[in-house]
Amino acid sequence: MVKHTLFLLLFFVIIGLRAQNTFSVQGVVKDNESKMVLTNVSVFLEGEDTMMVTNVSGKFSLSFSNKGEYILQISLGEYTIKRIPVILEDKNIDLGDIFLIRDITLEKSINLITITDDELLDEEVNSNALALLQSTKDVFLNRAAFDFGQAFFRVRGYDSQYGEVYLNSLPMNKLYDGRPQWNNWGGLNDVIRNQQYSNGLTTSEVTFGGILGNTNIDLRPSKLRAGTRLSSSISNRTYSGRLMATYNSGVEKEKFAYIISGSRRWAKQGYINGTLYDSYSLYGTMEYFLNDKNSFSATAIVASNRRGRSSAITEEVFKLKGNKYNPYWGNQDGKIRNSRERHIREPLFLLNYHHESEKFRLNAGLAYQT
Repeated sequence: MVKHTLFLLLFFVIIGLRAQNTFSVQGVVKDNESKMVLTNVSVFLEGEDTMMVTNVSGKFSLSFSNKGEYILQISLGEYTIKRIPVILEDKNIDLGDIFLIRDITLEKSINLITITDDELLDEEVNSNALALLQSTKDVFLNRAAFDFGQAFFRVRGYDSQYGEVYLNSLPMNKLYDGRPQWNNWGGLNDVIRNQQYSNGLTTSEVTFGGILGNTNIDLRPSKLRAGTRLSSSISNRTYSGRLMATYNSGVEKEKFAYIISGSRRWAKQGYINGTLYDSYSLYGTMEYFLNDKNSFSATAIVASNRRGRSSAITEEVFKLKGNKYNPYWGNQDGKIRNSRERHIREPLFLLNYHHESEKFRLNAGLAYQT
């Protein structure tokens, strides 16, 4: 009798241990074009509560004890969602390299609205720069910024000082008027794409919020697509030509990543008579990973912008001289000279520490601007 009892106990213990056995699904997520690993990619089984993100090596490993057929979903903001069917049995599954394809539709729609140089560089009342603050996926704000930017459209009538702008979670609104000076990083379109916008007083990861919401621009190389981007454009408005070049190394050897970027915009004369344009921007940042949870980053931005300004004209002057007339310029020694030029060059240096874990997140930063 005792032997039978011991046998039954042993049998149920073995069954219980087998029921408690866990198995895992693992893999490495990479970019389909550059083949570089992707960090902070969300991975989870549909219908299950367990979720994780890939580490600096692009790796993930989900552990489960329930058998069955599931759909593994892999998603990252700028990429199309990937759904992979998996059958969980009494063995671990290694999916190897998983490649995500960049969402082209998102690339076309995001950040297409930019602040016009008229809004940036004309009279101070026009430096609200609301257009870029409103460049979000919200249909109303998007159309309002694009269609009414030149008409000084203001959401709810508020000034832009009530909308907060952050670089790597550090506030960039000026102390003397509360407004952001977008010229401090103008021309660096490739590295300011990763923007997180919170509308109104909704919750935000970096601040308590403002009446007009807040925008946080994440400059960390690990948060941007790796690779090289070259672009050029021709315009007949504020500048006649623009060249931009950017290189992102991606996360190398699971330890560091860096970005270098530069742009040049120029015009002897813009659309309005006597409005010269001379601008260049240089950018460099490096991110170092202590481990999967802790990283340091250092960023330097030098953006110089010099431009001859124009003035509003009356209907009478418009009829006599046309819409290109500018009373601020004339000829001196055979050369065009503008009596009102604006030159902005305020180098910016950032030092940041980032800690991210399942239950705690810490961002600490130090900024210096001349």
